[in-house]
Amino acid sequence: MSSLRSNPRLLCIFHALQMSLFPMAILTVFYKQDIGMGLKEIMLLQGAFGLVMVLFEFPSGYLADRFGYRRTLLLSSVLNMLGWSLYVRADSILTILAAEAVLGVANSLVSGTDTALLYESLEESGQESQFGHWTGRVKFFGQLGEGTAAIIAGLLYAYWHRLPFALEVGIWALNLFVAWKLVEPARHRPPATDNWKQIKAMFRHVAVEDLHLRSIVLLTIVLGMSSFIPVWTIQLYGTDAGLPAAWLGVVWALANYSVAVASLSSTRMSERFGLRNLVLLCTLLIAIGYFGMGLTHAVWGVAFYFSLTTMRGLFGPCLHHEEQRRVPSSDRAGFISLRSLMFRSSFLVIAPLIGISMDANGQHPVLLVLGVLLCAAVLACLGLFQRTKTL
Repeated sequence: MSSLRSNPRLLCIFHALQMSLFPMAILTVFYKQDIGMGLKEIMLLQGAFGLVMVLFEFPSGYLADRFGYRRTLLLSSVLNMLGWSLYVRADSILTILAAEAVLGVANSLVSGTDTALLYESLEESGQESQFGHWTGRVKFFGQLGEGTAAIIAGLLYAYWHRLPFALEVGIWALNLFVAWKLVEPARHRPPATDNWKQIKAMFRHVAVEDLHLRSIVLLTIVLGMSSFIPVWTIQLYGTDAGLPAAWLGVVWALANYSVAVASLSSTRMSERFGLRNLVLLCTLLIAIGYFGMGLTHAVWGVAFYFSLTTMRGLFGPCLHHEEQRRVPSSDRAGFISLRSLMFRSSFLVIAPLIGISMDANGQHPVLLVLGVLLCAAVLACLGLFQRTKTL
């Protein structure tokens, strides 16, 4: 039991290393300056990454439930080392695509697996009620790692454009060791037979049988999309407004620190004010972020982005705990991956459209339209959540 109790702390370390993404703060600049890509190509590339995630997202979670969470995270670490190694030598869009394909598979293996391992470890240890708090801590250390990496990303990029990518290879070598130290919970694994029948049953459970779970999934997807879209535009938004490239890492770090701090407050605020009111607050933050960025052409307009990153930290831990309470243990990673599959599929469809629209009309008018649509979508999903709450 003592070894199992160490899993939450090890997962905090794993996620901190996983999110120490040195290249992220300079990635779009690298695409543009070193590879020669435009915003349309960048969004299409992320769409391709999303396609790989879509293809492997659900199968990876489904397999993790059957073959073990620890083994899945070990495999993910190896594939991440390979993917970032390809980036070190990338000199064309094709090489970037190959790297993104490998990283897409690697990330899909983590998605759902780490959360399922955390929940099962806490439940078996008699600490299920602490899941929301531990989710906030895992997210806190992850965003802390990403923010800290972003602070020095610009310096690393200035020294050698490939150095941020080379460091990622070493990061995942460390994570391979962390994954090795994890302990597999003594849970019942479903048999790897009648797979298609089991998969159809999982889809039917979310789509038809548990309407409240469906509302939680939809609400999580829309809120997640609201904060995810600007991730791929904020760097060019800032530089177009006159932000020096050297400050990109600082902006990225502050954004991640705001997610980290908000994550620690998520469960506490939900318990004090209610989940409905917390989601309404998130809707207000979405409106402030998108309308503020859309209406502001000065460099300080970047500050409105922090409204969206704060929102991302607030909604995650509490909604994920609601979700975990309603999914069966035997397919826990599979259900989480199913939600991620829906998220990635949605981004795969809308990302190229957003990129094309921004190339044609500029970011500001597109951000205003997105603000209206996303706020309306969140309120609609919240209404569904409230109506199905007693089901």
